[in-house]
Amino acid sequence: MTAIDDRRLVALTTELVSHPSLPGAEGNVAEAIKQAITQLDFDEVSIDELGNVVAIRRAESGSGTLLFDGHIDTVSPGNHDLWSGDPHTVIERDGKLIGRGVADMKGAIAAMMLGLSSVPRSELSADIVLSCSVCEEAVEGVALGTVLDHNPADIVIIAESTECELAIGQRGRGELLVETFGSAAHSSTPHLGVNSVKHMAKVISRLSEMEPPHHPRLGYGVMEVTDVKSNPYPGLSVIPEHCAATFDRRLLVGEMEDDILASLQPALDEVRAEIPELQVQVSIPRTDVTTFPGTPLIAPKFSPAWLFEEDHPAVRAALDALEKGNVGTTTRTYSFCTNGSESAGRRNIPTLGYGPGSEEQAHRVDEYVEIEQLVRAAQGYAALARGLGAGIV
Repeated sequence: MTAIDDRRLVALTTELVSHPSLPGAEGNVAEAIKQAITQLDFDEVSIDELGNVVAIRRAESGSGTLLFDGHIDTVSPGNHDLWSGDPHTVIERDGKLIGRGVADMKGAIAAMMLGLSSVPRSELSADIVLSCSVCEEAVEGVALGTVLDHNPADIVIIAESTECELAIGQRGRGELLVETFGSAAHSSTPHLGVNSVKHMAKVISRLSEMEPPHHPRLGYGVMEVTDVKSNPYPGLSVIPEHCAATFDRRLLVGEMEDDILASLQPALDEVRAEIPELQVQVSIPRTDVTTFPGTPLIAPKFSPAWLFEEDHPAVRAALDALEKGNVGTTTRTYSFCTNGSESAGRRNIPTLGYGPGSEEQAHRVDEYVEIEQLVRAAQGYAALARGLGAGIV
């Protein structure tokens, strides 16, 4: 088992958490990561055009490339008064670290840095790329795609929380914008207009009745309305001429943009049969974020699902490598969406998830991770770096 200095790991996690890093504002933590990596046994480290920190360790005799990825942005801590202390000042208590990003996922970043740099080059099974990517909380996978464009990988490890189990898949996530169109009139004479909100109510009701598809391992492809907004707002005695509703659709393996849009049409046709004048439009909106170096990141809000079978060579090899590293584990799937939507969902690169802490800690007040989990994850990353050569796949 690889020896990991737990106090050094705690100190590095604490340093990373001290730098707030909302999507598009990760500059300070990126610089901190880059500076820390220069003190470790990596061959090179740089910050790319989107702000991703990319570090490389070359093997003496291995073949291919293993890419380990974790995102360095976090969601907002919200109301600081609800936390036990400053969300960006780590509290160590009862064997846990508390702070924004300790589990999601700066603790994993620190564990990868120390774990991957601890393996002698003669024992590396392949060249190692460490990707510390930006803007995952805004749009999953797009920033990782830029890293992969410059650093093609044979296998990708996503370091999102798995409680140090091996994730072999996830549901994806798509955002759907549903719009209804009417015509304005004074609310005292509604017959002179067309009320887009009333039409939207029918649309939401029918779409909510749709039977979600099901996958035996990933579960249901649920769809939930998450917000509704009319225009003009406030109405001020005006019949609303436009209404927009956002739906969150959890995606199953193989479902892509056109599939989801097409799946809604039968339900919308039923509403049209009831309301012949219905004007409704469905689209997939786009995220538009300016990264901290100033490069725009524009992408559809659609992150595909992915899943690899238990007998896939990369899955078997990863389980074997973890067992040999005395951190043996079992398989699972993620319930939320990750950057694996890019590596596996769009590029079909063998992708696995392995990280410290519980999914349930993501985005919560007093988010925490166990120090033991951080150490175990660092040991697991070292074991994977030793055992996942390109020849496996």
